[in-house]
Amino acid sequence: MTAAHEAGKAAAPCRPDWRRAAQLLAYGDGIAAAARTLGCSRSQLSRKRNHDPVFQSWIEEFRRLGPDERLARLRQAVHLAIAKEVGKSNVRVVLWLADRLNLLTLPSESTPGQELRDLLNGLSQEELREFESLREPAEQTAPGEGAPAP
Repeated sequence: MTAAHEAGKAAAPCRPDWRRAAQLLAYGDGIAAAARTLGCSRSQLSRKRNHDPVFQSWIEEFRRLGPDERLARLRQAVHLAIAKEVGKSNVRVVLWLADRLNLLTLPSESTPGQELRDLLNGLSQEELREFESLREPAEQTAPGEGAPAP
């Protein structure tokens, strides 16, 4: 017996997502597995499947979907879930999303090109001119390679 029954209170009714239940059944989950996923009883789900014409039509609708349409619906669901969490300012989701979109580069993860740009941006005009004067002309050879051919 549950704690709610022992205390003389009725257990809260299960309110599963019936569209999700139809999807699980259409994609091959058994009654027991789908009921476990949804948090409802097998008998409740079985009654719904056997006696509710709307629920039965949902199962058929999901069975008719091809893999591309299933993937498109999954993408849409993921986008909505991420948007919902970002809207709630869920910091973990926001940071994960920023990382996945390469919006953040931690100082320890900067690339050599970024480090060089940062270094050059920190130089004064005089230091930049001196740096530019160190550049070798293209026709000049590197030391040890010998003189250019005549």
